[in-house]
Amino acid sequence: MFVEQGIKSIRMDDIARSLAISKRTLYEMFNDKEELLYLSIRYMQQSRMSAVLARVGEHRDDLSYIFEGMREMMRNKELHYRISNNLRKFYPATFERIQREASEESGKELYSLINSYIECGLIMPTVDVRLSVTILYYTTTSIVSLAGNMSLPDGVSFDDAMSYTIINFFRGIATIKGVQQIDAYFERRKQEKAAKE
Repeated sequence: MFVEQGIKSIRMDDIARSLAISKRTLYEMFNDKEELLYLSIRYMQQSRMSAVLARVGEHRDDLSYIFEGMREMMRNKELHYRISNNLRKFYPATFERIQREASEESGKELYSLINSYIECGLIMPTVDVRLSVTILYYTTTSIVSLAGNMSLPDGVSFDDAMSYTIINFFRGIATIKGVQQIDAYFERRKQEKAAKE
């Protein structure tokens, strides 16, 4: 309901009615709307992240899966943008909490993933993993937060801009073997795009 109708417009009465329970019962389960909102958004984030990580985790010896995983995370960028803006506007403390927790969780996952790529010989062992994770996280979240207001060159989509950013970030820290995988992935994406046009 928060996704479909908006955070501000949904009342606890509406939620109780849709669940066919009393408002009192709902308040016994959740302290207030803000707690329910927090738990709902975290559940949504963690579900999406788990699905992406499961797929990436099966292929930790192939960099292209992290790119596909990030593309999957970006598929709902408009929804993410809208929810983030509403949260920031109407529930700033909850917004900050969600941002902090999501940053910590995704940071741990990226840290683990980059280390596994180092072990597979795809990322240079001299890379500062913590710094790389921080730069990648803030770069991608900044791009997503600007999604609605980003001015791109003609013919360049938001997805193209995001892919370009992520791919070139990894190209900068990849070994020769990693760069070969990145180039092969980039070539496949170009061919897929050309086939659609």
